[in-house]
Amino acid sequence: MSEILILTSNEDVASMNIREHLLQLADWQPEGTFDGNPALRNGRFLMIEINEIHLFYDFIGRKAREQLGIQPDLIVVASRHRSKSGLRTLTVHPLGNFSSADFGGQPGKLVPTAPRKMTHALLELKNKAGHLDFGISFEATHHGPYLETPLFFIEIGSDESAWPEKEPASAIAEVILSLAEPLRTDDDIVAVGIGGGHYMPRISDVAGSHKISFGHMVPSYALESLDADMIRQAVAKTPGVEGVYFHRKGMSKPKLRELRALCEELDLPVLSSKDIPER
Repeated sequence: MSEILILTSNEDVASMNIREHLLQLADWQPEGTFDGNPALRNGRFLMIEINEIHLFYDFIGRKAREQLGIQPDLIVVASRHRSKSGLRTLTVHPLGNFSSADFGGQPGKLVPTAPRKMTHALLELKNKAGHLDFGISFEATHHGPYLETPLFFIEIGSDESAWPEKEPASAIAEVILSLAEPLRTDDDIVAVGIGGGHYMPRISDVAGSHKISFGHMVPSYALESLDADMIRQAVAKTPGVEGVYFHRKGMSKPKLRELRALCEELDLPVLSSKDIPER
């Protein structure tokens, strides 16, 4: 049976809010301790609590093996989201740094992601929280921690006023628990997404309308760091990848031609929405 590790932080108001709703929605039993806090089991899920912010908590999978004797197949991080805009947003995103590591992780290193599970989480967020006063989208690959286990963040944002709200936390808790069920994305094409703003608007939209799941997502502001080696890394850490999807309007035509040529050299198909079945 595959293991899904849910990581919460008692230094994060939104994380503990989501945790409280997870505790209400399922029957959890003690199973060891992690960093001095009780670990809790519900079927395939093991929920742990750490005493620091997630961003710098590297090698979570290794620590789970050492302290709990498990090797999770997926780690889901319940977290707050902060942005200068303060826009009310629920997001999911993969981890890693295309260049410097200003907010945890390692410079120029990406973390394995879980494309179909992460995209399922986005679709379920839209289903369960679409009536709330929040935008719902992917975010581009960014920040730490660094680890070698597939992982994604699921977040309430974007400021202190949203983090303790009950309705988005309850929706996120339901979404996390739905990862043990058959996924809405089990037969999706898997892709790396390239281009667009930080909230990956076109890529979020196409994931909702077409049977395509995304792993790593590269925003336009990171394209200067996207060389052949970084594309290879994004592909290697997007399990099951079948091609690249470009938000063509999210970059200049010369940059698009350059990246398409790189993909051709790497024998990486360029996908178009017209070639992908609709949901």
